[in-house]
Amino acid sequence: MTSRLLKQLCELDIFTLMVFKNIYETGHANCTARDLAVSAPKVSRCLAALRLAFDDELFYRRQQKLKPTPLAESLYQPVCDFIHSVHRLEQQVHQSRQPSNDICIHIAVAHGLLCALAMKLGLKNIQQQLGQVRLYPWQDDSAEKIHRGQLDLGICLEHPEQLDLILSSLGQTMGVCVVSREDHPLWQRSPAITLEDISQYTFVYLTIKGFNERMDPMELFCQQEGIPLSQVHAVHDREEWHAHLLTMGSVAFSTPNEMALIKGMPGLRVQHLPETEVAKLHRAFSLPSYSLVEKAPSYRRYSEQQRKQLLALVTQELYPKAEY
Repeated sequence: MTSRLLKQLCELDIFTLMVFKNIYETGHANCTARDLAVSAPKVSRCLAALRLAFDDELFYRRQQKLKPTPLAESLYQPVCDFIHSVHRLEQQVHQSRQPSNDICIHIAVAHGLLCALAMKLGLKNIQQQLGQVRLYPWQDDSAEKIHRGQLDLGICLEHPEQLDLILSSLGQTMGVCVVSREDHPLWQRSPAITLEDISQYTFVYLTIKGFNERMDPMELFCQQEGIPLSQVHAVHDREEWHAHLLTMGSVAFSTPNEMALIKGMPGLRVQHLPETEVAKLHRAFSLPSYSLVEKAPSYRRYSEQQRKQLLALVTQELYPKAEY
């Protein structure tokens, strides 16, 4: 084997070989994408890498199917044997790995839940039940990190396309809170503040990927109802949001589980928006919907009991008892 060929073969990953095996067996790239739960472009990239590594077309189109070349015919059984060996290796590793409360569980959490969930997980009785938990903000590469084992699970607003990950719906935030300066004139309308009242002032919102990066629900509601909105400003971090509220006389929304955090911010006041107004917003735009992202059960480092406890805590944050 030439050094060049060896180098290119070493650069192939196991998933790329799985693509080879599936195309060989099905004769269709689209079927392969469906079977392996990935996009068609990803399958195309894997096929291109295989062709480059083996310096062969490997599959050619005939009668609406992909037919193997003579080299692909000879490679099929060694590839199957290699994939089988890898699966056996995985099984041995995971059979010996039992979930334990002694490990630290690493969780990526989407905006709106991170701080509130941290307050719950910091309670002594919760730590005794769950063990140590470390939280990270959900980022673009969080799904990939879960897949690679760098994170154990995640709570996200978007729907990542990633091999071997399971998504479970957790639900939506059930309420909305109004936030502005403590001395803002809007509070003269309290507690019966309406969306029409809010539209008279500058509105600021924190952009959240998977939710309002293009347009905020308040902005869309005003457009649909023909209500003039004074001004709308989008900001990209919490400090800028806080500063805008203090200096620009603006009004913002937050989720109920952020109330404790906002109450600790100097100069701000927060209260629940009446349910009638939340319903009006909901008709214009769906409120944030969270999903649980995790590996298949056999690959998890945490126990089913730990998982249930975590889900119970998240549910408490998504469906808090409102105090008007």
